[in-house]
Amino acid sequence: MNWYEYIFIFIVILGAFNTAYQLYRMVQLDAKSRGFKHPKIWGLLATGGQNRGGLLLYLLSRRNYPSNMSEDEINSMNSRKKRIGICLIFLTVGSICLIISLISNGRI
Repeated sequence: MNWYEYIFIFIVILGAFNTAYQLYRMVQLDAKSRGFKHPKIWGLLATGGQNRGGLLLYLLSRRNYPSNMSEDEINSMNSRKKRIGICLIFLTVGSICLIISLISNGRI
């Protein structure tokens, strides 16, 4: 592998971990504002992956609880949404560049 392929892999991994962390913090903040017990556990369940369905379970169960977010919490939530968007851009660009470099070097 070339050195730039390692950089693309690092960008993809960085984007993935940061997306998972921002999602964890968003679910934790939302669960806390809705009065859920154990908001940290809800955050961990939501970032657990698609096969476990933790995010879907959280989204379905939160309908029964009204949100009581303050202005600071709303601003924090909007900031985290923007960060997730940036992380998804990193994931997309890093993945595309990695695939192009692997194809151009004849590995795929």
